[in-house]
Amino acid sequence: MQSSFYGAKVFANILLAATVVATLFLTLQFRGKLLTSENEGPAGYSANSTYGHELISSENSYECINPYSQPGFIWMETRNTTDNTTWVPFYSGLLDEQFSQIWDTKGEPVDKIVDDTRYFPNKFPPNDLLKNAPTQWFQLLRQYKKMRDAVSTEKSTGRKTGYTKIIRELEKQLYWLQNRSLLVVGDSADGTLISHLCNSLAADLDYEPTNGLDETSIGTCNIREWNLTITHWQLGCVGYNCSSSAVETPESIDQKWDRYFIPTSDSVVGQNGASPDLVIFQSGLWSEQFFVNRYREYVNRKIIDYSRTLNFNELVLYTRLLRRTISKLRDLYGYQVPILYRTVTLKNTVHQDIAALNLDSAARYACRELDIEIIDFGWLVRGYYSFYSDDVNIDEGPLSALWANMVFWYLFRSQGGVEVRGDLVRMPDMDMTNVGAWDMCHDTFMKDLKIRS
Repeated sequence: MQSSFYGAKVFANILLAATVVATLFLTLQFRGKLLTSENEGPAGYSANSTYGHELISSENSYECINPYSQPGFIWMETRNTTDNTTWVPFYSGLLDEQFSQIWDTKGEPVDKIVDDTRYFPNKFPPNDLLKNAPTQWFQLLRQYKKMRDAVSTEKSTGRKTGYTKIIRELEKQLYWLQNRSLLVVGDSADGTLISHLCNSLAADLDYEPTNGLDETSIGTCNIREWNLTITHWQLGCVGYNCSSSAVETPESIDQKWDRYFIPTSDSVVGQNGASPDLVIFQSGLWSEQFFVNRYREYVNRKIIDYSRTLNFNELVLYTRLLRRTISKLRDLYGYQVPILYRTVTLKNTVHQDIAALNLDSAARYACRELDIEIIDFGWLVRGYYSFYSDDVNIDEGPLSALWANMVFWYLFRSQGGVEVRGDLVRMPDMDMTNVGAWDMCHDTFMKDLKIRS
């Protein structure tokens, strides 16, 4: 009996090792290139890592390209795994691949393949396409966590994992996350995505309602291995309390700000020692609730109508409230802190999204006028309704992994990191604050935003 138990444990360890090695092999395939420069990183940094894109030595010459604003598609190996999930941008010329690189044509003419009704298998897209995908920071963090946990059991089990060298290489690529701080100001949709990220990394996660309701709360996630902190201020709507009968005295944005968030603002400090390294802000679901509830009361209806188009005055009020909230963020932390606006949170039923889309258009206008860049996650995942866990929240899986990778891409950039077409042109400097780092490509990205809005 004891022998069988021991054999099962040995088999489990072999299976774990095989799984990790296979995943790393796929990661290497996905990255497509090796790091080739030893001019960046902390003391002892070696660029011989096999887990990232190519690090190109560059003075000040590089393109400002945001992969998440390019046309593309969400690549996922299966819908039940986060491994290798990424946004694959369609850069110029990358779709002109021969069919033989994707399918075995067996000598048949290309036009016959196109006209055929056969099922096209979900194989890896061509390497020329995948190597241009942005770095999968979230998957790298997960691999690091799994290997660290496995190594920590070596003393008790007496068996070597062989992961020590790989862990050191991962640390050389992920070092820039040390002591970073991200502030997310939004609603429960943001909180759910943060929870998925932190649960996947076994991080410390804590949420506390501030007014007895979920509408306003403060959450903190700390990824211990890097002292990376994600703070969530669940603001609710940017007007008064969005649920008219939820509390006896509705609170305005000013009251919420002064009562709940200002007292905790000093704890949201990143590498620069004075402020978060990046702020992501949005107000969609609760603000939508604010307007539909007011209309329901005005027409004396019992049923909330999400299919009504918001009127001009409602959109004007919304943009003014957005301005006020963004001004509060800038007054609190200064103009040098990068702020992103996350776009629309769509429900899992299309016919109820009219008001949300109205607010999204108004928010894009406000961001254009206020010089605020946009993280377009909500727009990239539109239509993926079967990946929701309820009416508004995305389930843990490929889409939550995509959100995490997007957030880390912007955080990487805010600290001076530059990634162009999948190549890591420059790594962040640990002594560098975010002053000026964001501005390197800001004007270019804002110009693109004005064209697309």
